[in-house]
Amino acid sequence: MNRNESTRQTALPGKTFQFAVRHNPCRAVTKRLIRFRPSLQSVRLTSQSLSGEMLIIDKRRWDIDARFRSLLQKAVRRGNTDLVFTASAILESLSRKEKNWFRNRTAIIAFEECWPLGTDLVFNRKFHSKVAALVKVARSVKSKDATGLGFLAYALSEGDSSVLTGAPEDRHIRIVSNAVRRPDEFWHWAVQGTSVSRGKLLVDNARRFRQSGLPRDRAVIQAAAYLAVSGDIPTVQASSQLSLAFPYWVALDMHTPQGRRVLKDVARDLHIPLKQLEWAMFYFEGARTNESVKSVWWERSCSWYFNKIGLPLEEAHLIWEPAKVQVVEALTEDSRQLHRDLYTWKLTNRESVEGLKKQVELFINHFDSGQMDQLELF
Repeated sequence: MNRNESTRQTALPGKTFQFAVRHNPCRAVTKRLIRFRPSLQSVRLTSQSLSGEMLIIDKRRWDIDARFRSLLQKAVRRGNTDLVFTASAILESLSRKEKNWFRNRTAIIAFEECWPLGTDLVFNRKFHSKVAALVKVARSVKSKDATGLGFLAYALSEGDSSVLTGAPEDRHIRIVSNAVRRPDEFWHWAVQGTSVSRGKLLVDNARRFRQSGLPRDRAVIQAAAYLAVSGDIPTVQASSQLSLAFPYWVALDMHTPQGRRVLKDVARDLHIPLKQLEWAMFYFEGARTNESVKSVWWERSCSWYFNKIGLPLEEAHLIWEPAKVQVVEALTEDSRQLHRDLYTWKLTNRESVEGLKKQVELFINHFDSGQMDQLELF
């Protein structure tokens, strides 16, 4: 540490974190601090003015971000728009990197959960334009055929021919699998393949996000574009199902450190293969939606994967029902902490959340009324 730096300590129950402050006497810099409890399950965002530039580095900060990222998509699936607003606002507050992640993840969620809404991915520079897309997905009846077809096609592109059954429908899997291997050729074909306005709009939006996410996410986006070119885009219906109380433990799945730890322990205790337990939790809880249409490709992909891991779909509930009791119990404190963190943050940032809601509703109203030329104002 050089002479222009000093140290400060943040005292927390059971732990003290030390960080460097680089002095800058010319100006005061306001920074947003993230304070961690030793369990790394709690996050409190507060503002402080410092006569210097705060540098905080904690390699396990992403453990906390993972909870909110996981929560966001589960809230969208279950139609809990209030949680979508709160989780979005928290993620926006964390860092610029989260904002960049949020834009791409919004598009992926839209194509995964309700692929026909790929036509509505109208983003401007404002954060609320991305949140508006998630809110529309949350309020809609879900349609997951692009996800199912994309998952199967990606597996085939990786050499897993077990996705093929010999049925005529296999050709769709082969086509999208070839698209995964030769994306440039596919996008040229897709752009030229439709002149219908909605289809062209969806393909153009899908092409904009063709590099987003992981390879399997990109396969889902390609599958959505393929479905738009090869057939009609279904009309999206508003969900009539009310959002029920959200089970916060559902957000703590295999995508979070807390969930991975608990699932490993329960799988060991009950002598269940870990992959079977992870997928059962995802299928019965993580992927649950407020309302969805029958999606043949989604159902086929789920059935295929259950068989691949040695657990027929019709028997999956037999291992999940007893395991669920232990998983919920083991995640009790972590889920309560997540709930407290959300409540505390929302309580201290109520104006930010309410402002975001107003901006989103205004954006959606202008979008739905066709006043596209005015969206940049909002």
